[in-house]
Amino acid sequence: MIRTRFAPSPTGFLHVGGARTALFNWLFARGHGGEFVLRIEDTDQVRSTAESAAGILSDLQWLGLDWDRGPVPGQEKNEYFQSTRLDIYNGFIDALAKSGHVYEAWETPAQLAAMRSQAEREKRPFRYRRQMPGRAPKGSTPCVLRFEMPHEEISFHDLILGPIQVGAEEHDDIVIRKSDGFPTYHFAVVVDDHLMEISHVLRAQEHLMNTPKHLALYRALGWKPPEHAHMPLVFNMDNTKMSKRDKSKAARHAAQLLMKNKPEVTLETLAAMAKVEPEALGKFLHQKQDNSAVTTAVAQALHLALPEIEVQDFRRSGYLHDALLNFIALIGWAPGENREILTRHELLDLFSLEGIGKTNGRFDRKKLLWMNGEYIRRASLKDLAQHMQAFNAVTDYPIKSADPAMLDKLLTMYQERMGTLGEMAENSRFFFSAPPLDPKAVDKFVRIASGPQHLQEIISLLAAANPWNAEGISPAMESIITMGEKRGSAAQILRVAVSGGAVSPPLLETLLLLGRDQTLDRLKRLEKEVAGVSGS
Repeated sequence: MIRTRFAPSPTGFLHVGGARTALFNWLFARGHGGEFVLRIEDTDQVRSTAESAAGILSDLQWLGLDWDRGPVPGQEKNEYFQSTRLDIYNGFIDALAKSGHVYEAWETPAQLAAMRSQAEREKRPFRYRRQMPGRAPKGSTPCVLRFEMPHEEISFHDLILGPIQVGAEEHDDIVIRKSDGFPTYHFAVVVDDHLMEISHVLRAQEHLMNTPKHLALYRALGWKPPEHAHMPLVFNMDNTKMSKRDKSKAARHAAQLLMKNKPEVTLETLAAMAKVEPEALGKFLHQKQDNSAVTTAVAQALHLALPEIEVQDFRRSGYLHDALLNFIALIGWAPGENREILTRHELLDLFSLEGIGKTNGRFDRKKLLWMNGEYIRRASLKDLAQHMQAFNAVTDYPIKSADPAMLDKLLTMYQERMGTLGEMAENSRFFFSAPPLDPKAVDKFVRIASGPQHLQEIISLLAAANPWNAEGISPAMESIITMGEKRGSAAQILRVAVSGGAVSPPLLETLLLLGRDQTLDRLKRLEKEVAGVSGS
C-alpha cells in the first residue's frame, strides 16, 4: 500500500510551503487509494510548543486535509508525537552502538564553532569524522552520540530530480542523539518512517542532502528505505525564499523608514506606541533579531499589513480554503492544458509526480487574490456564509455581530466586488458604527460652493421618504442623483455621510440596510462637521 506522511515540527504555525507539502502528500496517497499519516516531530524541546501543534492541526483541518493516522485534535499526545517515543528511539540507538556504528562526541558548541572557523581559515570544508585529529576528550558535560557515515559514495533515484550521487568526501558523522537525551531529526525520522511503513517520502528540496544520511541509517539498521521525491521550494516573486522572516523584515523596514523620515519618532516613542520594551525593540531594529511578538506589536502600531506567510495569515485575511489549496497546488506542479481553477476532485484526478517541476515555484499574490475572487463569485450565499463563520472564528471584525439576515444582505452587496472576506469585513465596518469622516472626501465633495445646500436638500428628501423601502426611497434617490450640474455629484455627498468616504456599495442598498435613523443621523453629523469648520 502507498502510504505518505506529513511531519511538521511545532516550532511555529503552519507555513504555506508546508501546507503545499501536506497537500501533495495527501493528493498522492488519496489518488492511489493509500493512506496519509500526520506525525508531529516535537523532539526540539526548546522551540516546540503545544500551541503550535494545535495550530497546525487546526490549519490542516481548515484546509480539508484529513489524515488516516495521527494526532487526535483536542486530546493528549499519542504515539504520533515523537516526544512520546523516546524508548523506541533509544532501543535502536543501543542496537547501532552494539554494532559499532555509534560513538560519543564531547565537543561543546564553542569548540565546534572554533573547529569550523579553523577550517574556513584553511579554506577547506569542515567534516566531522570519527578518526579526525583534534577531537575533544571525554568531558564532564553531557555528550552527544554520532553515527559514523560510510566512507563511500551514496546514490539514489529521486522520483522528481532523477539520479542523485553524493561523494564520500561530502559526508560527515551526524548527531543522532542530543545532549538532552532526545534524538535528532535525522534519526527519529528514519525510525518513524520505517515503523509507520511509509512507502513514499515527498518533501521539499531543502531536505535533499539529508537523504544520503538517512539512507546510510536505513542500511545500518537493516531496513529497506522508502521512495524519495524532493519538491521545488516556494519562492517570492523577487526570487527570495518565502520565509516567516518576511514579516519581521516588513515590520523592521516600516519602523526604520518612519524613524528616518520623522526624527521626532525615537526608539522610546516607537516602543511606547507598540507597547514593547525599548531594549527588545532595539534588538529587533538594529541587531535584526526576529521576534514574532515585537513584529506583531510594531505592525499594529503602524497599521501595517504584514505579508501572509503562514496558513493562519491567509485565514485571517479571508481567503477561502479551496482557493488557497487550488493556488498552492499550482506552485511547482502543472496539471496540463493551462488549467487553473480546479476543484478538489479534479486535483485528485490530475495530480501526479510527473507533473512536478524541478525549479523553484513562485508565489504570485496577485494571482492568488484573483483566484480567491473567482471562488467567492462562484460560491452560493449559503457557502459564503459558512466561510464567513470560519473567518469570524479567527478574526474580530464588527461583522462578527451580524445576524444571518444582515450577513446575507452584506454578502449579496459585496460578492461581486471583493477579493477576500477580510476586504468585505473591513469595508463594511460603517454598517455597524458611525465611521470617521475622511477629510479629503469631505473637502472634495462637500466643502464646495454647492455642497452645503445640496446636503440640506438630501436630508430633506430622505427625511420625507416613506416607507423606508426600495419603493419609498427610490424617488428621493433619483432626485439626489440628478441634483446639481453633474449627474451623481450630490450622491457622493450622501456616500461620504453614510460610509465616511468616497466608496461604498450601491447607495440604495446601503441606505436600506443602514436604516432611516442611522442614515439621517449620519447626514446631520456631516452637516454639523461642515458648519463647524465654516464658522471657525
